Amino acid sequence: MSGVQFGELPFLKEDLQVWSCAYSPDDKSLAVGLSNGEIRLYSTSTWEKVRVLGGHRRRVVSIAYSPKGDRIISGSCDDTSRLWDVDSGTSIFTVSGNDKHVNGVAFSPCGSSFACGGGYTVKVWDAATGECQLILIGHRGSVLSVAYSPNGHVIASGSHDKSLRLWDMQTGLCIRTMSGHTGAILAVAYSPGGERIASGSWDHIVRIWDVETGACVHVLAGHAGWVNGVVFSPQGDTIVSASDDRTVRIWDAEAGTCRQALTGHTDYVTSVVFLPKGNRIACGSADSTVRLWDIGSTGTRQIAIGDRTEVLAIKYSPHGHQSASSSANGSIRLWDVEKGDCRHILTGHTEWVRSIAYSPQGDLLVSCSDDSTLRLWDVETGVCRQSFIGHSGYVYDVAYSPQGDRVASSDRNGSVRIWDVGTGECLFILIGHTDWVSSIVYSPKGNQIASASDNGFDNMIRLWDVDSGDCLYHLSGHDSGVASITYSHQGGLLVSSSYDTTVKLWDVETGDCLHILIGHDSYVRFAVFSPQGGQVASGGADGFVKTWDVGTGERLHILDGHTDRVTSIIYSLQGDRIVSGSQDKTIRLWDVASGQCRAVIQNLDTIVTSIAWSTVPGANCFVAGCRDGSMYMWQVVEVGCECHVRMQWNWRGISGELKVEDTLIQDVRGLSRLNTQLLVQRGAVGEPFVRLCETSKKVTSMVSVLSALKQPAIEEAPGSSSSDNLATEQPESEQLEQEPLQVESSAIRAVSGISEPTGRDPVLTSQK
Repeated sequence: MSGVQFGELPFLKEDLQVWSCAYSPDDKSLAVGLSNGEIRLYSTSTWEKVRVLGGHRRRVVSIAYSPKGDRIISGSCDDTSRLWDVDSGTSIFTVSGNDKHVNGVAFSPCGSSFACGGGYTVKVWDAATGECQLILIGHRGSVLSVAYSPNGHVIASGSHDKSLRLWDMQTGLCIRTMSGHTGAILAVAYSPGGERIASGSWDHIVRIWDVETGACVHVLAGHAGWVNGVVFSPQGDTIVSASDDRTVRIWDAEAGTCRQALTGHTDYVTSVVFLPKGNRIACGSADSTVRLWDIGSTGTRQIAIGDRTEVLAIKYSPHGHQSASSSANGSIRLWDVEKGDCRHILTGHTEWVRSIAYSPQGDLLVSCSDDSTLRLWDVETGVCRQSFIGHSGYVYDVAYSPQGDRVASSDRNGSVRIWDVGTGECLFILIGHTDWVSSIVYSPKGNQIASASDNGFDNMIRLWDVDSGDCLYHLSGHDSGVASITYSHQGGLLVSSSYDTTVKLWDVETGDCLHILIGHDSYVRFAVFSPQGGQVASGGADGFVKTWDVGTGERLHILDGHTDRVTSIIYSLQGDRIVSGSQDKTIRLWDVASGQCRAVIQNLDTIVTSIAWSTVPGANCFVAGCRDGSMYMWQVVEVGCECHVRMQWNWRGISGELKVEDTLIQDVRGLSRLNTQLLVQRGAVGEPFVRLCETSKKVTSMVSVLSALKQPAIEEAPGSSSSDNLATEQPESEQLEQEPLQVESSAIRAVSGISEPTGRDPVLTSQK
């Protein structure tokens, strides 16, 4: 039995070659294009076949979902494109006219049009009428791939003529031609921010291009065959490529280095797509399979057993003795900040927990999830007291009222809801946003709520009266999505940061924009007030933290040190320090008065996703959560002019690779159905012990192995159910001269790769 890496999942077995695949925007379905012209839709929760779309006469080489997920556009070697209704499975209309195979299709970000590449042209069609709106002419070879920019203003196309072209959607003119590949360009993909493009080619190379200058930033070499597919992760830090060499490679988008090569396909890999949430990829292959991988946060650590998943949010309790962290696997952990012990693991959500908030008294915690619910938890017992049901889509943010009697939540469908904490009743539904609402916050007095959307089609901030539910002001002025909103501690001002690279200060009494803070070269993900309210700090994708005077709008300091985008910033409780985390895998401590860096925490081996400063006066410590699921607590110690940051505690799950051979899983307890199916596909024999409540129990077999190797125990995230479409293959197992390791009446022989957490201890650098 070959090695099983953490993150490897059972695969879908088709009876035909797989030429394309695409995830729906809500992650709930996967579309697979086959060599006979069919498109098959699968549920990602059960992996059962939901629907078959039939109509194409030859293989389907490209598929794309509309932004709302209700339509699919497909391109085929029968020289046509078809628009499909997902719910009914019917073809709405068929377009042709590219004269040759339709090799690439893409929906515009707003969903009103789609582009098809084939022959020597790219054609843009109206998604409602099927009329051709634009024909982009200039390539001297067949167009093999197309992609819209995130704002929809530009289309990128790759061609058999070895060039990559950018087209202006207003004029239809080619605004840039990028050359460098020595073979046909089979795949193109934009980064989430639109500043980079990745391309894959016959020349076995992936290139990363700077959109603004047209320069090639990185040449990613490693494949031994044509590169058929490329895709950026939703965070933009990772690129995944699929190749004729039967491998899928995971690359660091910034460093241009290969993190890992995924093997398992037995024929060329035709396509690769990211789950919109970003932690899973699907790879289609000519071997008639679709393989699924949880690639983890950095692409080098994969997870299938346990709960080592991205920390999405961290909050300190009001009294400061406890902190809470939410995770991409649906769990919430409550931590004793003195000892670093995990006191409770709160389970109940079935999807990402995007936001959490403590009650003002600190005895309750509210959470919101992609499973469309809110939950209210008792932090002493870990018991769920209340579920708030009413949202019809992902719930993106949640906020507690200062009085503690209400919570507010926002969702994917553009609504904001106000709930009664005691009864769970929805008091108001605030309607006005035209797209998802990603941020909500109560004013310090509790009489007002601010809400904002980070989708580029809304760009609006709305201020609501909490007693009447009326919209008091709609604050317009940002030219792109609003990434964050924060009230000043006194409540009279609001600061917003945006993907348009600006920060704006607003008067909440009048709705007037007081200052526009300009200085970042890329989108600004965060902006926060200092505790005293006289300053604002902003963190951008350009890697800079900048401080601003609230009264004048003038820039005070540029905090220069990070080499990649800033992922989190926070002021200390006293307001004299700023802590920032970055995608460069460092944490920096800054002096607010001088703008100087006082300390650097390096070699974290992972990206910092969230930071919270202690709410205890004088404690001088902060907690950081990371994309690989690890947690750290640091204390700031200042002696004279020197500053030191000391790690108080850290928590890590297991990582790396599990090598298993000659495996018997008979009567093994605690294996989820998903992991059972994976082990069977890799040659394991026997039937595991199954309980009715299996998915809620610990992975006892793995815990026993870990205990034997002096590893910390972990709990299993609920497993997914398998279906008949999950194939079984039984490669020959090697006989090893080694005694079996007995695990609860079963044997797992030749286990290797479970080791102490990989990576070096974080290095702390103090600076005078």
